Amino acid sequence: MSRFDCCSPEFAKLVHFDLKGAPPVVGYYDQVFSLLKKLGATGILMEYEDMFPYQGDLQIVCQPDVYSMEEIQKIQSLAAENDLEVIPLVQSFGHLEFLLKHDKYYEIREAERYPNALCPSHPKSEEVIMDMVSQILEMHKDSKYIHIGGDEVWHLGQCNRCKEKMMAKNWKKEHLFLDHITRIVHRIREINQEIGIIIWDDMMRDIDINILKSSEIGKLILPMIWHYLPTDEFKLKNALWEKYASVFPNIWIASAFKGATEMTQLITPTRYHISNQQAWLKVLNHFGNMFTKVVGIAITGWQRFDHYTVLCELFPVALPTLAVCLLTLIHGDFTENVHKIASNLLGFEKLIEIDTFPRPQPVGPPPLFPGGNIHNSCLQLGNCITEYHILMHHPSIEGAFSSFQIMHNRVNTLHIDQFLPRARILLMNIEAINVQLEGELGKIFYPSTVEEFLAVNIHPFLEKLRKLVRDADLQIIFHSAPEEMQSNSS
Repeated sequence: MSRFDCCSPEFAKLVHFDLKGAPPVVGYYDQVFSLLKKLGATGILMEYEDMFPYQGDLQIVCQPDVYSMEEIQKIQSLAAENDLEVIPLVQSFGHLEFLLKHDKYYEIREAERYPNALCPSHPKSEEVIMDMVSQILEMHKDSKYIHIGGDEVWHLGQCNRCKEKMMAKNWKKEHLFLDHITRIVHRIREINQEIGIIIWDDMMRDIDINILKSSEIGKLILPMIWHYLPTDEFKLKNALWEKYASVFPNIWIASAFKGATEMTQLITPTRYHISNQQAWLKVLNHFGNMFTKVVGIAITGWQRFDHYTVLCELFPVALPTLAVCLLTLIHGDFTENVHKIASNLLGFEKLIEIDTFPRPQPVGPPPLFPGGNIHNSCLQLGNCITEYHILMHHPSIEGAFSSFQIMHNRVNTLHIDQFLPRARILLMNIEAINVQLEGELGKIFYPSTVEEFLAVNIHPFLEKLRKLVRDADLQIIFHSAPEEMQSNSS
């Protein structure tokens, strides 16, 4: 078994930016791109979604904070200054909620109830996708590749148009998928004959090898084979690699450094993602030589599970995880030396925290990398949230301070004394973190992101703690008063 060399400059190492949530202001790229270069990244996989300044009919899909044309150019120039190639990613089949949620595009949904996937048989679908793709290409004339998505097309072959098409052509659902991708690829080739076209691989995993070969998809695209699980759960089996090697001469692969565990993940489980890189290293060592070329890896950092879910780990929170993941790939494993290099490059006083759970855990001084204060505040917030859940399960709250007991003033202040001091301290700590994060987030993200993050991750705990403390204080006052005053207040 030969050792695959991820350190080689010929092996691309892309960092994925998922802008469907928490898009940073352009100034942040100026700070972070130079760091990514130092860590060994060679490029950026930029998934704009509704942050790209589409023109014409597509203008409706742009969100209020959308980047300007000048900002798109600025991002690319900043990347070029740091020797980072930019590969744009535009969805062309599934994960099109940002498009299909609008009434204007309702008719091209595959399933009327869901805005996830478009109908590949609708006469308008191809033109809408090509409008997006052509605008992206126009703004990325120096890009050698474009990624057109194609993953997790949950709804396929369900509408009447698709059913009629399958029946008329004696097709299965996989034929619909391959036909749509093929048509989009040929249209892109009319614009740019040289550009490499990447798609996610998952929709092809269960397609019969003969169907793949007869479609000639292997001559048209480069699959990006993604898998985000750790070593002991890695599920891409030998048969898949053998099938792909017989169809695709050149491939990409994709791991993850964040956004691949829980929808509501606040703190990145670093060891989990290191294990994912280690699993990929094993795959490359075993199967890499089966292909003419493994072009590179995209280390993905998902910001939402889909367009409608809450934010998961913010980029600055996960940047230390990204650092150790990149260096693990480059050095061939996670070692003590990798740990030290990553920690030094990011300005940690001690070593990067690898085992981030369970919480609470001690939090050291803020690291010096761009967004380091956000990283630390979220670790502190994670501690407080754990302490909150422990507090709310305190027997004196669950058994002696229920809403029924409060409503009927059937409370013994002896029980209040068991939890109120801790509740006051916890409330004070979360209020302080709220102030810290509001200020620090505003330096990197747009106000809408700051508002959402605080509303989801902090405000609910503040509201519940304030109510708990207020109710406890009122009960103390009530039960401290003479009996005749209690009856009067009742």
